Amino acid sequence: MTDADAVRKEYQRAEELRRRGNDSEAEKAFREAVELGRVVENKEALAWAAAASSGLGVVLRYTGRVGEAASACREAISLGEMSGPGEGLAWAARAAHNLGVLHADGGRNAESDESWRQSIELGRTSETERGAVWAARASHNLAALLVDIGNPDDAEVAWREAVELGRAAGDRGLETAARAAQALGVHLVRRDRPHDAAEAWREAMAFGAASGSPRALERAAVAAYGLATSLADQEDPKLEAAYRDAATLGKEAASPDSLVIAAVCSYNLGAMLVDQDRNTEAAAAWDESVEMGQRSRTANGIVLAAQAAMSRSDLEASTGNDAASKDSLQEAINLGRSAGTPAGLDTANAANEKLAKLD
Repeated sequence: MTDADAVRKEYQRAEELRRRGNDSEAEKAFREAVELGRVVENKEALAWAAAASSGLGVVLRYTGRVGEAASACREAISLGEMSGPGEGLAWAARAAHNLGVLHADGGRNAESDESWRQSIELGRTSETERGAVWAARASHNLAALLVDIGNPDDAEVAWREAVELGRAAGDRGLETAARAAQALGVHLVRRDRPHDAAEAWREAMAFGAASGSPRALERAAVAAYGLATSLADQEDPKLEAAYRDAATLGKEAASPDSLVIAAVCSYNLGAMLVDQDRNTEAAAAWDESVEMGQRSRTANGIVLAAQAAMSRSDLEASTGNDAASKDSLQEAINLGRSAGTPAGLDTANAANEKLAKLD
């Protein structure tokens, strides 16, 4: 085993302790890895020491020692730069990103800006996928900061850079690319550029689908919902496909928020299909909305499920299927009451009034 291998093993031991929640022992192991890397003083050992110092900064931040965490991040940057191009600079990019977050937590915008720009440069220079990921995350955060301080043009540039860096990082960068493209779409809509926003959202959807990770799929679902909302405002013929894509992505992501997106898009799809006299497809869309709303286990999702069940009852009543219509209304009543919110109770009351007229 080489001396660099010894630093790597100590770093890996520290990471395992951190994942287990043993912060005090992880801190000791990270510090030991840093010191060992300094003693060895070759490129690979210094790179692992940079990784350890970056990990130490994470532990110190989550144990409330912000000043020490910032110092650990700065040391990781220094060690990574000493190691030269490659993984050492990638770990330095991570540390500079995290240092920017620490500054942001303290409301120090100028320092955050500087740290995130440093992370972008380090990540690019590293010429590694890991470095590109951290540069992408830093560029995404920088864009949000630039919006907050009133610099929308540079924010757009930063989000586009985050997308490209995420793309360059390969599979591990797809989630960040999806997140940045989705945020870029929102930014472009606010700047009254709906067509450019649609392009960004479609890109976010493609990144999310290519990644397949729950977080990336959730960003893709949010982007698809944004696209559908924008197309609805424009009465675009591609709206049906956008609703279906959003519902599919929301279902695949399977988080509470993404399932609510699936529920609302399926509900809106049903309403659109009824207007087109496509009642069988509308009923299927509302069935999906009921299922997704309940699966979300959120009050908003359950209210949507209740509303979808009530809409389905109208469709069933229009075909003379009073028994099915009553069942749907009873389902809407039960769901609305179980949501326990004003909107849920209003839906339950409306369904109850309809049911009374059928009896």
